[in-house]
Amino acid sequence: MPVLSEDSGLHETLALLTSQLRPDSNHKEEMGFLRDVFSEKSLSYLMKIHEKLRYYERQSPTPVLHSAVALAEDVMEELQAASVHGDERELLQLLSTPHLRAVLMVHDTVAQKNFDPVLPPLPDNIDEDFDEESVKIVRLVKNKEPLGATIRRDEHSGAVVVARIMRGGAADRSGPVPGIHHPKNHPSHPGGRSLKGEQDDQPCDKETCDCEGYLKGHYVAGLRRSFRLGCRERLGGLQEGKMSSGAESPELLTYEEVARYQHQPGELPRLVVLIGSLGARLHELKQKVVAENPQHFGVAVPHTTRPRKSHEKEGVEYHFVSKQAFEADLHHNKFLEHGEYKENLYGTSLEAIQAVMAKNKVCLVDVEPEALKQLRTSEFKPYIIFVKPAIQEKRKTPPMSPACEDTAAPLDEEQQEMAASAAFIDQHYGHLVDAVLVKEDLQGAYSQLIVVLEKLSKDTHWVPVSWVR
Repeated sequence: MPVLSEDSGLHETLALLTSQLRPDSNHKEEMGFLRDVFSEKSLSYLMKIHEKLRYYERQSPTPVLHSAVALAEDVMEELQAASVHGDERELLQLLSTPHLRAVLMVHDTVAQKNFDPVLPPLPDNIDEDFDEESVKIVRLVKNKEPLGATIRRDEHSGAVVVARIMRGGAADRSGPVPGIHHPKNHPSHPGGRSLKGEQDDQPCDKETCDCEGYLKGHYVAGLRRSFRLGCRERLGGLQEGKMSSGAESPELLTYEEVARYQHQPGELPRLVVLIGSLGARLHELKQKVVAENPQHFGVAVPHTTRPRKSHEKEGVEYHFVSKQAFEADLHHNKFLEHGEYKENLYGTSLEAIQAVMAKNKVCLVDVEPEALKQLRTSEFKPYIIFVKPAIQEKRKTPPMSPACEDTAAPLDEEQQEMAASAAFIDQHYGHLVDAVLVKEDLQGAYSQLIVVLEKLSKDTHWVPVSWVR
């Protein structure tokens, strides 16, 4: 029998075992099973990955640079500012591809160890005689959808509690977790005050809260660059706000005089506005368009009050401003959308949109439908595109009996929410939409969008007559 060297890895060991298996009359099935297992390609690949990781652990490589994304953007900026030929043009195209940018982002995440969880310090007043387990592992079954729960740390006891659970979300469907307090149908305030019957976003103590409450139907944007709240809450708030007597009355549809308009040389490009229903994922669609042709398309750089990270550059990821400056601009209505996330303010300003258009680039923005009213001016001449995901009901196999009719399988809960969201936007804002895209996948939606954008500057379109006077 061949002898393995000390440097042989697990993959070589399994290969040798496979070659040394001999049939045995008493254990034919077992031997056949082992031979099949050891010969499986997936196991071979897994062993190779295992050896690569072990080699990585022994080498312990350190990153040369912690901000590869910023370096790539600096190089792109230098190349765009100069006339490029040959290899330089190829390098610029390579750095603009979304795949390479994604690799660089992953590199920075690993180099900066942003994947490590940051846990709050333990409170000083922990009861050492407390019988409850100090660590509890909870498994919530979810896919790519939001968790649908607000988890907070009680300031008095230091315990981690589930403060709110969204009905129908992943946390709600996972059921109650023993040993963890979570709200029932009517959640309570940490101070013990019942929230039943209160208005959404209504301050409960006006002496300690210097802000006014929000009316139903209004929005606080946030959580990412496109500043979205949870889509389920947004849709529900819209429907409730429509029925509330204290909310704004819906806009009355009146005849709007229109005229034919075609973009002329020397004019600023029209603003392209994307609105979408649940599941549309406008941000990735917008970023793909810009990444494929950064010389012709651009996005508005948002403002934020959060501290700038070491690898970030002013005016690239964000415009970093003080809280006082942000609130001053907000007071002067300079923001199209704004919101707060983790005690930091975020917002998309009209000046950021104008800055992109001033470079003779087509600016793409994705906003809530409520912002359309502010954008529909002769300055922006917005071309509004409604993106909605493809929702198809799966047909059951027709029964053999001709008397039975073919029925459609019902949509699941997530698909029902997508359909309801799309129907709501279509009903209330469909009259403002210039084009509709049905998104089955990112590449298909991108191809549709490119066709629409290519026709934007060539074809003639109907616009309000006030835009062309």
